Amino acid sequence: MSSHESGENSMPNAKVAGIDLRASSSLLQSLDQTIRMVLGVYIFSLPFSGLLFIERNVFILLVALLIIWCVVNKGHFFSHTPIDLPLVAFVVWVGLSVPFSVTPGYSFGEFAKLLQQSIVFYGVVYFLQSSKHKLWMIVIFIGSLVATSLYGLWQFDPSETRKYAFIQSFLGSEVALTTYLMMTLPLSAAVAILVPIPWLRGTGMGACVLSVVCQFLTFSRGGLAALFVEAIVLAGTIRNRAITTIVIAVLTVSLVGVGVLLYVGDQSKLPFLPVKTKLTTYNLVSRWKAWELGFEKMLEHPLFGSGYGKNTFKQLSQPYFGDEAGVPMAQGTHNTLMDISVGAGVPAGLAYLWLMWTIGRTGLAQFRAGNDQYVKIWSLALFLMVGGLFIRNSFDHMWVGSLAVMFWVMVGMAVRPERRESRSVN
Repeated sequence: MSSHESGENSMPNAKVAGIDLRASSSLLQSLDQTIRMVLGVYIFSLPFSGLLFIERNVFILLVALLIIWCVVNKGHFFSHTPIDLPLVAFVVWVGLSVPFSVTPGYSFGEFAKLLQQSIVFYGVVYFLQSSKHKLWMIVIFIGSLVATSLYGLWQFDPSETRKYAFIQSFLGSEVALTTYLMMTLPLSAAVAILVPIPWLRGTGMGACVLSVVCQFLTFSRGGLAALFVEAIVLAGTIRNRAITTIVIAVLTVSLVGVGVLLYVGDQSKLPFLPVKTKLTTYNLVSRWKAWELGFEKMLEHPLFGSGYGKNTFKQLSQPYFGDEAGVPMAQGTHNTLMDISVGAGVPAGLAYLWLMWTIGRTGLAQFRAGNDQYVKIWSLALFLMVGGLFIRNSFDHMWVGSLAVMFWVMVGMAVRPERRESRSVN
């Protein structure tokens, strides 16, 4: 056969290969876009308790699409990040602790939620890393924060009886609301300071004001402490005179307001307070009793704990209710570190601390070294959020459910992958 004939025979094969390659590339691009849209819908639904059915069903769809993507791509979407090691250590140890739980079925379900959060984290890291996607997610988060804060302010009515004076906005409880505000307020502050788009910068400033006022009206002392930490860390990180002045003004007004309320003394004259114990040590004493019992239970099973999951401690503490005089013990650890250590053992608690430290350190390092404006925005928000959320979760264990998923979304948006391309499984 002549070379000419051989060339003619090879041309159809080359054309077919080219068509197959373009078809495969087109399919992957379509899958990428679809996954990004599904992720956007999923993330948007997280703060709204009324959209829980969307959150659950969209996650199932997301997992199906990710599996299809892996098959078509003949690879995976897991990218190397600076927090891989502590995250794997935490997840693995929690998984090892499940068989030792007092209720293994419940703990396995909670462990499955932790795996879900990890999948969402790596999905966000891979599919939402461009500046366009970071800007898109900023708009979603800031828009949700504005809507949530406005609805919370609308709910507040100083003439209501104390029993019904809690504001909870779309989150389902005032504790979830104040945790959500402390998670998203740092992003609005970073947007107000760093974003190059004037209208979005103004929206970020407005979101800051609305969320701070909404936070005050929750009358959450843990939330207020977290707000103070985030504000002080912001001033120390940015080192701008105007920002420092604003932070000092906010702290001063807050402390003066708290002092005035404490001076009033007779809380019956303050109908806008949600409960009459807000200006007393009642809740702190109640939590302290739970922390003491939690420490005892942690020493009983220090290696693998008594069962991962927020409800485990309620089961362990049931025999201790009704016997104490005075302030009753809180029905829950009200502390994330304590809850994890009691549930999955001291090593899990140490892994959690390692994980939070690594996330915060990564955010600060990326903020200082980054050139991309949107990377700096998300990195600053992440650094502020981790400190504030750690303080907030020292008084209420809210690193659970949709709020935990939202936490991992924000971490995924901020943490830059060390290797962007997928790795082949062949």
